Amino acid sequence: MPHQLRDSTTGFWLVLLRDWGLAVGVVVVIMLVFGQLLAPSTPTMGPAPDFTLPDLAGDAVTLSEVDEDVVILNFWFTDCPPCRAEIPELTAFAKDHPEVPVYGLSTDRMTPGRLLIASERLGVEYPVLHDARAEVARSYRVSAFPTTLVVKGMEIVQAHVGGVDRHALERMVSVAR
Repeated sequence: MPHQLRDSTTGFWLVLLRDWGLAVGVVVVIMLVFGQLLAPSTPTMGPAPDFTLPDLAGDAVTLSEVDEDVVILNFWFTDCPPCRAEIPELTAFAKDHPEVPVYGLSTDRMTPGRLLIASERLGVEYPVLHDARAEVARSYRVSAFPTTLVVKGMEIVQAHVGGVDRHALERMVSVAR
């Protein structure tokens, strides 16, 4: 191959490699940025926003008026598979630790009667509060379901995004005490 042809072929491949490398690099950076923007955020530790929500009997529950110092808040909705999977674990924890109130904050947009039927069908045996407009979830910066928080003295001290089991709940509460 003549020397000039070899140089132009090599130059072509170097330019092609540079251009494609640059394009791939830009795509990777864009994916990383969007991944960070769209990734679920973990609620920040610190003051727990107070709220008042109705339970499924229609009675108002205000977080700051709960008698116990440590409270578990579990944000969920009925069509969420991981939420459904953790219900037996939350129920078992609530039964084993009656001194630690567990509240399921449902963001379902359904009537309280339908939510009551769905909760019973799913085996929920702890109080469910109805956050129908997800206002409380937003105030806690919950962006993925389920999310479980441990609140001690109106401070968020532990947060877990995703399903939890009773052992994880026990660890979260023991750290909070």
